[in-house]
Amino acid sequence: MFLGVARSKVPPKQNQPVGEARTTTKKQQLPVCVVDQNRLAARYLLERLAKNSAFHAVTLEEMMALKPSDAPVFIIDREGIDLPLSECLDVLRKRHPNAKFVILDEDQPREETAGLLSLGVHGFVSYAKIDEQLSHAVVRLAEGELWFASNVLEAYARRAIASLKTVNKSPTAQEISKRETQVIELVKRRLSNKEIGEVLNIQESTVKFHVSNIFSKLQVKKRRDLQGKGQLSEVWRKLIAS
Repeated sequence: MFLGVARSKVPPKQNQPVGEARTTTKKQQLPVCVVDQNRLAARYLLERLAKNSAFHAVTLEEMMALKPSDAPVFIIDREGIDLPLSECLDVLRKRHPNAKFVILDEDQPREETAGLLSLGVHGFVSYAKIDEQLSHAVVRLAEGELWFASNVLEAYARRAIASLKTVNKSPTAQEISKRETQVIELVKRRLSNKEIGEVLNIQESTVKFHVSNIFSKLQVKKRRDLQGKGQLSEVWRKLIAS
């Protein structure tokens, strides 16, 4: 069950079913951008979105050619981007500061999904539920709400409360140490914990400890969020430079 949490007040709709277009003119259509470097996956998502005439769905490349929209909804396939998710969000926000973001990924434990809220993400849809939920999630985000399971919101609230209790006890907790910086650089080179230990002349268990601390400080859950995916595609280079 999903719980939408209002972020702003929205005027009540009169006889307007959720998900239906208010008009069919493109000027009043909701701009939706599919962020996916996998062309087949992007095409599939665009076809799903095209079924709702309220949406004007485009790829990231097409969005760049358009006049910046006030508040587009970005659908980001986490397995289909060249950048770590946090960097991807930063780049897109610079061009579209009022944008909304829904993330597509495999099902995750609720604590991991709650971490997306810390990154400023507005919604999450698992790959298995794209057909069922994606269009509804986009509509909710456009209306100023969130699209997360209720237990994910509860997990995020508990995390926020715990953070408030400990913030004064460890004021430098978010600082990255010199050793952790070294570990991050080696993780980016796709070295295993054992290989990192050999390079730094430390135990593998010590490397695991550092990696765990890094994840906590940077609010990431997976090594792939620290790793680059090789050479950036042209579209990301242009976005970063703009």
